[in-house]
Amino acid sequence: MAKIKMPKGSPAIDMTPLVDLGFLLVTFFMLTAQFRPEDSVIVDIPSSRSQLVIPTENLMTVVVDSTGRAYWDFTDKKVRREILKEMANRYKVSFTPEQEQRFVSLGAIGMPMSQLPAYLSLENATERGQMDRVSKGIPMDSTNNQLLDWIRVTQLVFSSGADGKNPIVALKGDGNVDYSVMNKVIKIFQSPTVKINRFRMITNLEESRLAASSSTK
Repeated sequence: MAKIKMPKGSPAIDMTPLVDLGFLLVTFFMLTAQFRPEDSVIVDIPSSRSQLVIPTENLMTVVVDSTGRAYWDFTDKKVRREILKEMANRYKVSFTPEQEQRFVSLGAIGMPMSQLPAYLSLENATERGQMDRVSKGIPMDSTNNQLLDWIRVTQLVFSSGADGKNPIVALKGDGNVDYSVMNKVIKIFQSPTVKINRFRMITNLEESRLAASSSTK
């Protein structure tokens, strides 16, 4: 009996499902990705040997640049919006929906409340950068301590939706800043209305060390 010869040939593979899956993954990452907020302040932070990682959620950061200007930042966008609304009520200023959305999308804020509406009206990052350079930061004088209000309002807004818990607090200071400025911020942390006795110091290469305010006295 003659042998039956099987036809030779490569099997056909339909790549359409694989291509569809690839486009679905690309679309998913594009829609869920969070873009890094623009930096309004550049800080040369000191180095550290600690490996304690700073969390990225529920984090309130007070930033102090080399000239001693103070900035406030918070990671959660929904909380940021509510904080802005409460600060607007306290300081009798108003913000448009567009200004609120820009505030939510930005990073650290270093503007006095009286100048914040004008700052948030600027659509161009270059113009905001120019305004940042001439700003003196968030006031933290004894007669006009807006930084204390930002911290306290953040605690109140966050704790109202977190079963009374306070947000994680970090202090990010430039390595060349005068220590008296950092000490002033730490005293604000320790004030009776805030009572932040433990906070994290942000240092170089995303390393940090857990800092207790008692160690800075």
